[in-house]
Amino acid sequence: MKLLDAVSLGVAVAFAAPAGMLGVETLLAGDHTGWVFLGFAAAILACDRYVYTPTEIPALIAQSAATVVANPPDNDDAQ
Repeated sequence: MKLLDAVSLGVAVAFAAPAGMLGVETLLAGDHTGWVFLGFAAAILACDRYVYTPTEIPALIAQSAATVVANPPDNDDAQ
């Protein structure tokens, strides 16, 4: 995990934790609307992990292109 990915995850957890805690407290109080808050917290974490921003897309394309170009072909004929 890269440093910026770790920082991004930390920020997402900082926003998702209060919503998740409120959801748990609401469920323990007997109110079923706590599931909404738990879903919101899960959505924050899922978006951070799986949704790419427009600024990340060129970097992902360049990284995959560099991987294709930089990897030498496997030679089974080498002795």
